[in-house]
This record gives sequence, C-alpha cells and structure tokens, in this order.
Amino acid sequence: MMDHRQQTSRYTAEVAIDVPYDVSGRYTYAVPPKLSERVAIGSRVLVPFGRRRMEGIVVALHQDSRDIPPSGGWAADRPPFIDIGTPSPTGDDGPVRGGSGELGARKLKFLLDVLDETPPFTEELVDLARDFSEAMLYPLYRTLISMLPPSMKTEERVRIRWNGGDEPLIALPEEVELLEWVKANGPVDKKTLLMRFPDAEPILDLFIERGWLAEERLRTHRGRAKTMKVVVPVHGADILQKAAEAVRGERQKAVLALLAEHGRMPLQALIRATGATSASIRALAQAGWVRVEEASALRRPSVDPSWQKPPVALSDDQRRVVEAIWADIERGDAAPVLLHGVTGSGKTEVYLTLIERMLSNGKTALLLVPEIALTPMMLARVQHRFGDNVAVLHSGLSAGERFDEWQRIRRGEVGVVVGARSAVFAPLERIGLIILDEEHEGSYKQEETPRYHAREVALWRARRHGAALVLGSATPSMESYAYARAGRYRLMVMPKRVGGARLPSVRIVDLRREGGGDRLVSPPLSAAIDERLKRGEQIILLQNRRGYANIVLCRRCGRAVECPHCAVTLTYHRTDEALRCHYCGFEQPMVERCPSCGSTHLLKLGGGTQRVEEALAAEFPAARVIRMDRDTTQRKGAHEDLLGRFMRGEADILIGTQMIAKGLDFPKVTLVGIVSADSMLALPDFRAAERTFQLVTQVAGRAGRGTLPGEVVVQTFAPDHYSIRAAVDGRYEAFFAEELARRKKGSYPPFYRLVVIHAAHAQASLARETLFVISDRLRMRVGEETIVIGPTPAPIPKLRDRFRFHTLIKYKREPRLGALLRAALEDVQREVKRHRIEIAVDFDPQSLM
Repeated sequence: MMDHRQQTSRYTAEVAIDVPYDVSGRYTYAVPPKLSERVAIGSRVLVPFGRRRMEGIVVALHQDSRDIPPSGGWAADRPPFIDIGTPSPTGDDGPVRGGSGELGARKLKFLLDVLDETPPFTEELVDLARDFSEAMLYPLYRTLISMLPPSMKTEERVRIRWNGGDEPLIALPEEVELLEWVKANGPVDKKTLLMRFPDAEPILDLFIERGWLAEERLRTHRGRAKTMKVVVPVHGADILQKAAEAVRGERQKAVLALLAEHGRMPLQALIRATGATSASIRALAQAGWVRVEEASALRRPSVDPSWQKPPVALSDDQRRVVEAIWADIERGDAAPVLLHGVTGSGKTEVYLTLIERMLSNGKTALLLVPEIALTPMMLARVQHRFGDNVAVLHSGLSAGERFDEWQRIRRGEVGVVVGARSAVFAPLERIGLIILDEEHEGSYKQEETPRYHAREVALWRARRHGAALVLGSATPSMESYAYARAGRYRLMVMPKRVGGARLPSVRIVDLRREGGGDRLVSPPLSAAIDERLKRGEQIILLQNRRGYANIVLCRRCGRAVECPHCAVTLTYHRTDEALRCHYCGFEQPMVERCPSCGSTHLLKLGGGTQRVEEALAAEFPAARVIRMDRDTTQRKGAHEDLLGRFMRGEADILIGTQMIAKGLDFPKVTLVGIVSADSMLALPDFRAAERTFQLVTQVAGRAGRGTLPGEVVVQTFAPDHYSIRAAVDGRYEAFFAEELARRKKGSYPPFYRLVVIHAAHAQASLARETLFVISDRLRMRVGEETIVIGPTPAPIPKLRDRFRFHTLIKYKREPRLGALLRAALEDVQREVKRHRIEIAVDFDPQSLM
C-alpha cells in the first residue's frame, strides 16, 4: 500500500459496490493520474460496471497488482453470486474482482470520478465495516453506507435530452408528442417525463437506442452545506463610529453603530435589528464601509434550558466509581466496565466527570442513549458542561441538522458526540471513552439489515482506539451481567440514590381481585392519582401499547378485523377513527360492520395509551394530560416539546409507552402507575421475563427522584410471576438467579449463542422449502453441541404480504459457523435469485418475533 499522493499509472483501488446477491461486492479498478491526488481509502467514487455507472467506496489502495492480497471474504474461495464479466459498451473488459490477483489477464477499467472533497469514511470505519460485513454475511458496500446519515448519501438523477439528427420517419402521434416535448423543454428529469407520459418508458428505451434521445446520469448529494450573507466591517470600531455620525440615513447610522459594537453580523439579523434594507447596506458596501460575504450557516439542534443542571459534588459512591475507572484507564486496562447503579444513583454525573477528564487529556468521547426521547435531556446536560464542543446525532434531527453535525464531527471540531444507536458510527478520531447508557435496551440492536448491535460496535471501536468502554444500567442485560460475573467485564455497583433520596415504595394491584371490571385504571391507582393531583404533584402512567384498542372483535362470528397484508389484528385509533397496522402501516377507516359476516355488533378490546387518556379525562377533567407515544412524537422536535412541557410543570400527568420508562428525571413526580405490567409475559420470546423485569424496574425508578417520597402502583394479572415480584422488591440478584436457571434449562443466552435465519416470500412454500434446504445442510455440517431448530413459521407468520419462516441455531463453540452459513446459502443462491426470496441472517437476535 502506498501514500495516495505518490500514485503511478499502476495505482489500483479496491472498490466496494452495491451488486445484488454478491456478498463480497469488491472490485479492482485502475486510478487515472488526474484523480490520483483525490482518491483515498474511504472515498466515494463513480465507476463503470458493465453498461452502468455506479457509486462505490474505496476500501483499499495498492501500488500494483502484486500488492493485492487474496480476499478474506466469501469471494476468496467461492464464485460470486452473479457473473460480472459482461464487456462494457466500448469493448473494454469488466472490472476485476477484488483480491483475485490476476490483473495481468484482464485490462482494468479506470475510476471515473471522486464524489467528495473529503472521504466520508475514515480508515477505521472502513476496517470496521469490513470486519462486520464478514461477521454478519452482509455486503460491504451496504454495511458502509448504513453508517452515514441519509443527508450524507448521494442519489442519481436521470435526464433525457434531444440528441439531434433526423426525427423518425414513421411515428405514432403520442411518440411525436413526446419527442416534441423533450425538444421544447431541453434536458428533462426522467421522473418528470414519466409523470407526464406514464406509459412512455418502453418508447424512451427505443428512442435512446435509435439515437434520437440521449440519457444523462448525474449523481448529486442529498444534503449540502447551508450558506448565508454576512456583513463585515472594513474598518475598525472607531472609524465606523465616526462614519455613523457622518452618514445621513438613520438606518445606515444604526447599521454602522451596530457593526462597530459587535463586528461582523448576518445580513438578515442586521436588517431585523436596525430596520435597514438590503439596498441601504449595498450602498454602504459601495461606499467602502462594509463588504457582504457568503458564510456557512450551521444548523444546530435547539436545547431546552429547563433540562440543564449545574455540576454537583460527587457522592461517595460516585467518587469511588470514577476513581476506579480512571485508575483502570491510566493502567491501560482494556476490560469493559459494567456500571450497575440503581435508578437515581447518579450514573450521568459519573459519565460527565469521566468525559471531562478525557477531554483534558486530549481525547474524545462518545455517549450513546437508547431512545431519541432521552437525547434532549442528556444533550442539555452535556452541552451545559462542555458548550459547543458537543455534537448530537439521531434520526429526530432535520436532514440539514444531521448533515451539519456529522460534518462538524468529521472535521474534528467537537470532542463529544451524544446520540442514539447509529451515533456509534460517528467519525470521531482519538476516542478515549465510549459510554452506553441503559446498556440493556434492545433498541441498541438494529432489527433491519445490517443487524448490528451498538454494544458490539462500541467494543470493536474501544479496542481499536485503546479506549475505555462503560456500560451503565440499573437493570443490566443477562449477557452483560453474566460476563461481569465471569470476569470478562469489570463490575462496579452504585447501590444508593444520590442526595439521600429513597427508592419509592411499591404496591401491587392484583387485577383479578381489585381491577374494577373493565376499567383500565383500577380504584387503588385512581385514588393515588387523585391524592397527587390535590397536592400539586406529578404522575407518570405507563401503558406499553399505543392506540385505543388493539382488537376489534365481532360478537356474532368471533373474528377480529385483521390487516389484509399481515397476520395481525388492526389497532383502533379513536383520535381519527382509523384502523391501523403497526407493522406495515396499512390504514383504513373504522368499520361499521364485520368484514366477515356483516354484523354491526363490534367490540373494542384491549386498551392503549389513547384509552387511558380518555379514562383520565372522564375521571379527572381538570387534570392536564400529555400523551407520549409514536403517534404523538412523529413531528420534528416533538420529544423535546412534550417532555419540556412536563418538566416545566405545564402538565400534571404524563401517559406513555416504554419511551418514558427510562432515563428521565422529573423531581416533582411522586407517583408512577404501571397500567399493565404483564403485557409482555405472554409473548413467545425467551426474553419476555427479562424485558418485563427491566421495564417495571425502570419506570418505577422515575418516582421520588427529588426531595418528595415516591410511590409506584403496579397493576397486573400475574402478581406472583418471578419477574414482577423481583422488580417490585428491587431484587436484581434474585431475578438474575431465577432467569439464569431457566435460560440454562432452555439452552439460551448466556449459555448458548443464537442465530436466526429468516426466509420470506409471497408464496409460503418457496420460503419454507428454501429454508429447509439451508437448515438441512447446516444440520449435516455443524458440531454435536449445536442445535438447529426449524424451519418453523415465524411467530408473526405473514408480514407485508410475505410469508415468514425461520430457523433457530443454538451454539456454544462453532468456530466455522460463518463459513458453514455461507456454504449453505450458496447452495440455494440460484433459487433465491430466481424467485427473489428474502433471506436474512440475524446473529445474537434480541427477539425471536
């Protein structure tokens, strides 16, 4: 490998390209001399591929063919999924697969262009993507591109133009109309053209082939930097003050006086402050007093100051943990730290103190939170401590804000990044500390491909940088706590709340005896709410289901109204009288008659957040209520707005799903009610009990965090279930011991690791038979301790018109599992490609649903 500034004509680039059914997707191209100064590892480039021009990402650079090592991926010893040997239109040979080492046998194609001034990917992120691509059996290009926010990606625009020459001698009227329209309007966007002529695509292809029309392909960036006009004083403040006295216009006087006081100012801000016009400022520029320049305008996410907290003196527990972690860092101890602190024990202050020390040592820090809802609170506290040295990344930002924040990080302008799961890919350099707050949360695992877990990515990056990794939680995941018990993580415990605050008292309401019929809010919980409202205190109610009723049932035939595309019932939303599928997004108006038998006798069963809200409005009409679920938080800034209003005391009751269950700190909340604590226990998922314990413990921890004592009311039909009993009693160790015994008996993590292979197709038989072949191949090849179960229908057997099957693999030691999976997938590649069967492999799944 060589420095990219010393390229020669034999300089080559290994490029990852998005090619369907090609897991490796790496090809070698020659770098033309004109691009040699711009190409670097991590650059996005435009390359010829067959008859197309495609975007690729440079993942390696080589002096010549002899420097190219054999590929470490699937392509090293197996043929690619598709044949890419199609000659280009000019007769040149196609690109060479990365790592073949046989460049002498074929002529390399040249890279066409470099798409960025600065490579969007650091060499570290390229190496990370390569390792995870191999581990997850996912194409390298798609692994890399998933690291970028949408606004950093590019898109291709296709334009059609008249190519000159003679028109066709014989043409239908509609063909003539299309040609004349293109001639009259110049190069036109193909999408616009097809909107005007919807059936014209075959005609377009013919006219392009005949040479009457031509196709232009342009690749543009989705996001771009925003600029603004800035007025810059040409002279010093003293001269500007004298000039202000000399000019005649009052508004021009005000402009010069303001610039003398503040220096350069944005044009629009200056106009608003003085009432001047653009023309009057241009006149000052012509007179030589000022000049108007273009400057970048950073789009920064706003921060609600009500969340800010000043630094506080550390408690004994906090100081003990900080000093122990810092001693490990100074010794170079690379073992991850599991910080097990009860709710309200002050873990955030520990994080901030460690970040402060890391910044003073010239290193950077990455702080992850599991929910967008937690980001405003955490960002406010971090920004209050570290100012503009902080950037934030999460999907709730506008496209422009994410673009600008990402660019600030890439340019090395910030030392701290706060964000949700995808922020783990932030292009930070010199990382000294990575923190996963609420490390137990399943939302750290991405459920769409590539199915990475932020904890695994954080571990990789921490090792790469020699950084400390801190995993914090009041309810650690079973795996993390088992690793700590086994010595793979260092366990640190914070058993007390800070400031002398006590853990809340907990009361169980057995809904079998005290439920009050079909009431969602039981009499005991209702009485507790009434008491808090009279005292002017705040209440949080958790109902982990959105909508109004999750089942609309016919009393005559007993059938529920189901989604036509999924094997699930539609949820009734009362606010707009709609039935919605929470999986595929299908929506229809509420039905008046049963779709199966036509009866008008329909029952709305189950209760979501909307129904709880309605019940509270009926019983406590004077109470100010905020509902927080996916339906109310879709608009930008909704999380910050709703939580900020509650923080400022503008509401008495906050109702919400699990997004309000963790990490939030409201000093005036003295009552937490859990409407249905056992709603997850019936799910066919081995983590159901663990999630129930975590959810009940976490939401209970929102009560009594200030000076006022707190109370938790837990409504349940299963008061004796070990997960609920342990959560109510605050006994993590008891829950861990019971759940560990059950996991061992069932061969589940942490005793076994899991892999799920998913298959889906519109024809159930195709998905099932393809997965049967894969499963059968694996059974014959894996070790004796490895268990292969399936294929079986998925718990939700149909989603988005596709039937779903999965095979579950449980293993302890299977060092060749990746290779065996690749071989089994290769055995069915023809059928998969021919019938477009969806196959996905999920390592260490968080759910079996």
